[in-house]
Amino acid sequence: MIRLHADFNGLFGDLLCLSHGDTCTDDRGNEVRLVAGMAAMAFEPDVDDDGQPADLIATGVVEPSPEWLQCNGSRWALRIDQHGVRHQTERA
Repeated sequence: MIRLHADFNGLFGDLLCLSHGDTCTDDRGNEVRLVAGMAAMAFEPDVDDDGQPADLIATGVVEPSPEWLQCNGSRWALRIDQHGVRHQTERA
């Protein structure tokens, strides 16, 4: 599964804004062209409840941003699956 860098401040319920363009940066710094239906894991560096480094993650499917989110410039979003947003150290 591809890992895409995301800003979790762009979280709206089960939608996470991924990009204001057609690409997003992966965990290796490469630009990845986003397409509808792409399975992905979004991540953002963070710390867990014990202060230890642990990425925030969310898995799901990439989709075009809905109209109400496009007005803020978002073009692509991640529809987060049943596992929700969690630290990478937590079990899904």
